[in-house]
Amino acid sequence: IGRSFIDFVHPRDRNTFASQITNGLAVPKNANGTQEKVQSPANAVSTMVCRVRRYRGLTAGFGVKERVVGFMPFLLKLTFKNISDEEGKVIYLVIQATPFFSAFKIPNEVVTKAIPFVIRHAANGHIEYVDPESVPYLGFLPQDLADTDALLLYHPEDLLYLRTVYETIVKEGGLPRSKSYRMVTQNGDYIRLETEWSSFINPWSKKLEFVIGKHHILEGPTNPDVFEAPEPEKPTKGCDEEKNKAKMLRENIIRTMNEALTKPAELAKQQMSQRCQDLASFMESLMEEPSKTDDELRLEIQYPDHSYYERDSVMLGGISPHHDYYDSKSSTETPLS
Repeated sequence: IGRSFIDFVHPRDRNTFASQITNGLAVPKNANGTQEKVQSPANAVSTMVCRVRRYRGLTAGFGVKERVVGFMPFLLKLTFKNISDEEGKVIYLVIQATPFFSAFKIPNEVVTKAIPFVIRHAANGHIEYVDPESVPYLGFLPQDLADTDALLLYHPEDLLYLRTVYETIVKEGGLPRSKSYRMVTQNGDYIRLETEWSSFINPWSKKLEFVIGKHHILEGPTNPDVFEAPEPEKPTKGCDEEKNKAKMLRENIIRTMNEALTKPAELAKQQMSQRCQDLASFMESLMEEPSKTDDELRLEIQYPDHSYYERDSVMLGGISPHHDYYDSKSSTETPLS
């Protein structure tokens, strides 16, 4: 009591926490620059995930300082309350914190009732949105994954299959359910899952803008505690070759998302080529028509008896601006020049 809550928030999550609070407190200004009194609705709740420091305990005598600082992930629900006390009205921040625990209890646990979670990434592979529901399954916090490469989450050995998946997404706009593949967790192990894929294609540019994966977990990781720190990587023989292969496959997938034609683009291309064919055949049919003689095309312009107006008006396609439309012959009868 009496200490700042932010002291207990993991340094990596402090910016996220601060921005959530400033969003909640933002007050719109009037046109004349004065601040308007805005009652934020009492039930406006903003949620975020962040790591909160654990109490280190005094069980080990006075060696408190030697123990590693542990952090635990929580789902925080933030609300602002206006409370009136002797000094007037004060705004309080009320935080309801719910701890996250790993969804897995035993190694390689077969999961039957997992809650599906959504991850959305752009056509360049950068993650734009991660469902907080994913935290107990992956161990990553949404802000850890924001703007990182989604393709780095996939197991290198599954990239070949996933390349075909992405080709289908671009061509068809989605995939009802993929075969199972592996995705990495925070502790460095892999979970097995199946995914329903959908995408958003920009209606103007007909290009793929982002891909949405709704992930259904089938099997847990070898180490069931997804929040445990990953072990440092041991360099293995032939590792570089595999890394390069995986890198090439990832680049292939990015290229597919950005360069392959989407379904609407394919249709537009087909329509365009159909139009070109129609136009070409129309032009050919014109060229084949017997050419009219010069006499037929020569227009008699000398009308000595009429006024200047009449004399200057050339009959174009049987319609002249000075002749009544209905008197003239239909414009279709005139030979095409």
